[in-house]
Amino acid sequence: MAGRVALITGAGSERGIGREIARTYVRAGALAALADIDGEGAHRNAAELGESAIGLGMDVTDPASVAGAIVEVRQRFGPIDILVCNAGITRSTPLWDVSLAEFDQVMGINVRGAFICMQAVLPDMRARGWGRLIWLSSIAGKQGGGIFGSAHYACSKAALIGLCQGAARELGPYGITSNAIAPGMIDTEIFKAAGAPAGRKAEVAERVRTTVPARRVGVTADIGAAALFLASEEAGYVTGEVMDVNGGAYFD
Repeated sequence: MAGRVALITGAGSERGIGREIARTYVRAGALAALADIDGEGAHRNAAELGESAIGLGMDVTDPASVAGAIVEVRQRFGPIDILVCNAGITRSTPLWDVSLAEFDQVMGINVRGAFICMQAVLPDMRARGWGRLIWLSSIAGKQGGGIFGSAHYACSKAALIGLCQGAARELGPYGITSNAIAPGMIDTEIFKAAGAPAGRKAEVAERVRTTVPARRVGVTADIGAAALFLASEEAGYVTGEVMDVNGGAYFD
């Protein structure tokens, strides 16, 4: 991946998937732009990676914010080759209690935000005839929720799969691949904060450990490895794929 420029959204968490993907890419020789609405977190994580990374404050739901961040990436590193749409939120509100405002917030960040970012990077990718789009979906988007996240969260992650596969069809002729990763339970802050009902986080983690074939909760490095492959030259004939990384909790 030497010289490739990657933009990873939602990369401001201290223990998140976005941070790990950025670290994985930099170790493989890429230049990484870590973007997050928490600009301070994005800058902190980028600083750990040295001159091969920059941190950006960016709101994926605001086209002007996205456009401004991409201008900054181009000025520092050049055109973006790889977009990882990782920014997202989860909510565990029961279906009957979900307000329209909460529904719109989940869909706005998880789906609309990813769409805005994709459109913003496509001109450069199409012009150069090469690009990688990687979408962070979820096991919830394939089985209607389950371990965590309620119906509107599952809906947003299923929508990302549709967007990923639609993009794969339309963008394939331009040398751009589009693939999704569907993680299962991964040990991140989002799991600890909202991934299980209050007071039952340890119980849920133990249930995963005893029922998932791999007998463990996933770690961010599991997702980083999948994202590295999908961004590589070797994955040039892989597009429209949804890669399950869940220890065998779900497969089809």
